[in-house]
Amino acid sequence: MEMRGGDLEAAALALWPDLAREMGEEAGLWRAAPLARREDARVARVLLRLDGPEGRRLVLKHQARPVVPDKFADGIAAHMAVQEVWPEGLPVLQAVDLERQACVMEYLPARPLSVLLEGAPLETQAALLRRAGAWMDGFHRALHGEARVFQPKFTIRFLRSLMGELRAGERQVAEPERFLDCAEALCAMQSDFEGQGTVTAQTHGDLHQRNLVLDETRCWGVDFAGGRVVPVGHDIARLLTDYAILHAPKEAIPKGQVLPLEAQSAFFEGYGLVGPGDPSVQLLLRNRVLAEWWGLPAREAERSRAQARRFARLMALVGRVFG
Repeated sequence: MEMRGGDLEAAALALWPDLAREMGEEAGLWRAAPLARREDARVARVLLRLDGPEGRRLVLKHQARPVVPDKFADGIAAHMAVQEVWPEGLPVLQAVDLERQACVMEYLPARPLSVLLEGAPLETQAALLRRAGAWMDGFHRALHGEARVFQPKFTIRFLRSLMGELRAGERQVAEPERFLDCAEALCAMQSDFEGQGTVTAQTHGDLHQRNLVLDETRCWGVDFAGGRVVPVGHDIARLLTDYAILHAPKEAIPKGQVLPLEAQSAFFEGYGLVGPGDPSVQLLLRNRVLAEWWGLPAREAERSRAQARRFARLMALVGRVFG
């Protein structure tokens, strides 16, 4: 099998014969085509589509950088744990090489949620979020934890520690005084979330919009990061804050809220394990807005084009959430 491409594609293809042998396939009967690629100072990762006999299709994924076999293995283990109890919710793994950070999985004729949301009217966004909520409901029920009294003190304690670092000059954040005002406002809400029940589950660990893919009728999760068993609000906040920053029409978000009510209602029509008033959802949505803020470079000159775009949209959201 031959394919023109850069070193990253060539490295992935060099692993294919061994992976094919593990699957009982003849490597030379398959042809490769580029599917997705990321290559920067931190990450070098490629996905190739493999077209084989009888119209079969697979995906070969290879992560050349960072080289952290244990972390890669954790992600594969998380994927396998879901596959064991809910195989319809993700692409099924066919072969794995943990040491060389590669795997082969089922090909999905689907597009990322982020692509489908881009530029869509709020009504269409809501319909997509309803489907995303249904997927997350199935995922959390498949690896269900337990009912638990939510304890906001852990999130607030970490946030206050970060605020202390900022005041001491040990951390930099864009618009630091505004950040501190917003963080103080969230800390002042701690009592609003005390003593209320929530639900835990095995979480995805990195559930942003690119890690949900959809076709016309189905939704799948990808790139599981081996999340902990924690309140379900962690996954929900990660996904919905990502949506709120990049795609939600900010004028449709009520003051003091993170999401347009139409979008929030639609998501929880699909997701039934907890409702929108769940304390882990309400606290962690707002905390996630702050986490996105402190996670971006403080200096404008150090932000990439994508980071600059995200920061501008984040600040528009901050104005709705915190005033």
